[in-house]
Amino acid sequence: MKQVPELQKDYKMPDLGLNLFKSMPMLFFGGEGSNVFMHYDIDLANILHFHFAGNKRCIIVPPKDSKYMYKIPHSVICREDIDFDNPDFDKWPALKNINPMYADLKHGEMLYMPEGWWHYMKYLTPGFSMSLRSLAHKPKNLSEAVYNVFLMRTYDNIMRGIKGQQWIEEKNERAITNTNKLILK
Repeated sequence: MKQVPELQKDYKMPDLGLNLFKSMPMLFFGGEGSNVFMHYDIDLANILHFHFAGNKRCIIVPPKDSKYMYKIPHSVICREDIDFDNPDFDKWPALKNINPMYADLKHGEMLYMPEGWWHYMKYLTPGFSMSLRSLAHKPKNLSEAVYNVFLMRTYDNIMRGIKGQQWIEEKNERAITNTNKLILK
């Protein structure tokens, strides 16, 4: 919005009873087959995702299933080598326990993603979307969002600076061992 402020004239903020961040609409563009890896938003925002062109597949997973997602420590993503279009349950057995929901979006459709929900998006055709967000409403999620933004991310950035690629590899391995410990119990 800073680089092209005239875009603000192309949309009106909907009045849906949420205090939306008016200055932070996020635009997403993708070519056929491109995707956004599985993650949840660092600020645990409530998200209204409007789709304007093309076809997009969205997979959302409730926060209660986080323990099965092979979450990378000190981050809000899971292992990037998991293919959520066709998960390998032999390699990633904990994924058998998640309860994903699927939405195929077409022009003019909107998806609401509640605070803390995991989401993965894949462009089935070229397209673009816009997300509007509001702060987490649940006090527990709001405090986690503050922790994520100011402490977790800072710690992770410091460790990346100190250890570099080794830190990333350690976290990726811990995602597997931490998740597998849970499913062995």
